[in-house]
Amino acid sequence: MLLKPINYFLKIIKSAKISVKLTIVYAFMFSLVLLILNASILFGVKYYFYNQSNKQIDDVKTMILNKVTSRNEHTNLSDKELISDVPSKENVHIRILQEDGKILNISNGFNYTIKVEEPYDRIQRLEEEEKHLVFKNIKIESKGYGTAYLQIVKDMHNEYGFMKILFVIMAIADFIGIIASIIVGYMVSKKMLKPIDYITKTAESISINNLKERIEVNGPDDELKRLGNTFNNMIDRLQKFFDRQVQFVSDASHELRTPIAVIQGYANLLDRWGKDDKEALEKSIHAIKLEATNMSNLVEKLLFLARGDSGTQLIEKKEFRLNELVDDVVRESKLISPNHIISSDKNDTVSIIADYKMLKQMLRIFIENSIKFAPEQSVIDISSEIQGNKVKITVSDMGIGIPKNEIERIFDRFYIVDKSRSKEKGGTGLGLSIAKWIVDIHNGAIEVESEEAKYTKIVVILNLDK
Repeated sequence: MLLKPINYFLKIIKSAKISVKLTIVYAFMFSLVLLILNASILFGVKYYFYNQSNKQIDDVKTMILNKVTSRNEHTNLSDKELISDVPSKENVHIRILQEDGKILNISNGFNYTIKVEEPYDRIQRLEEEEKHLVFKNIKIESKGYGTAYLQIVKDMHNEYGFMKILFVIMAIADFIGIIASIIVGYMVSKKMLKPIDYITKTAESISINNLKERIEVNGPDDELKRLGNTFNNMIDRLQKFFDRQVQFVSDASHELRTPIAVIQGYANLLDRWGKDDKEALEKSIHAIKLEATNMSNLVEKLLFLARGDSGTQLIEKKEFRLNELVDDVVRESKLISPNHIISSDKNDTVSIIADYKMLKQMLRIFIENSIKFAPEQSVIDISSEIQGNKVKITVSDMGIGIPKNEIERIFDRFYIVDKSRSKEKGGTGLGLSIAKWIVDIHNGAIEVESEEAKYTKIVVILNLDK
């Protein structure tokens, strides 16, 4: 029967606001602390009262036994003077009985039914209804009376009355404290969570078409402020990525528009009169094949970068000799461009763990750029050199160079330093972006040193750590 309301209450809590949940948790913890604290106080007070009662009983016992011992054989256990020094205000009562149960001496107010039984001379307690007694039975040997028994009883009625009053006061104080904790806790949690409401509203107002909204969290450098800053940084990255994607799509569309227009133009030319004009037919077919090849290369590069951005580009790292890779690239480059002097001034023997095909693609990109923009019969050098736990790969040429103010931008996608000259050479502005991505995916670094109309040197530094 209790499970249904409990489950219903739990469902309400789960669907409640965070401020309400925090208030409930705060009130529960506060109530638990109060309960433990009050229980500890009551237990401590009770322990203190019983400890004092035991001490009083022992004091009375010592006092009476001293009197009995000092009188020796003249001891009169029925003498009222024997128990006259017992303080009646402290609710300590005495009774002396013979072995047959006959009462020899009794103090005023002793109306308790306590059996004379073992264990003797040990503190005992009696809890009956409203009675709370602490007592001790003591065995006495007397010449005049034989075996007698001394009963000392401490009535804890006043002490328990005090504890009841204390309990009521604590209960009232706890109730007031819990109500106050609920109110204050709700107000505090509401104020503390106010920035989260602001963050939520700001997040709801942000869309693809509105990435300019930012969260302003004032106050100390706490978790909420750091959350706001993290959210702002995330939006900055999203906006940067979105702007980059928009620019990427725009540039890709622009780059694809030209070859498509050329193909359409020659197709229309063929459709009009190219079928009967052999020269126009051959020229159109050559141009269409050339632009189709350019489009294929461009699309392949776009797909490579798209896979890199999405993290789906396959990377196969294995151990191989980097010097052998450099030798292969030098040998292939000599075949591709016999009009340039392809050399390798230094090629240290070294093993590296990397993606062989990607590093080869990177070197080819650098070499192709050097071949395009370096004059014939000039030297293009590819070198590798070990430096500690790193290897430095250098590709240098004596070409047209790069203006200093444009060096930082050459790795941007679709960025072309000299657009007219690059178009003549068939450049798309994606090769260096791919090379930079390959370096980054290998946790390397890339540096460019160039002087316009003199030379260009590209340095790639890779780690040799296993």
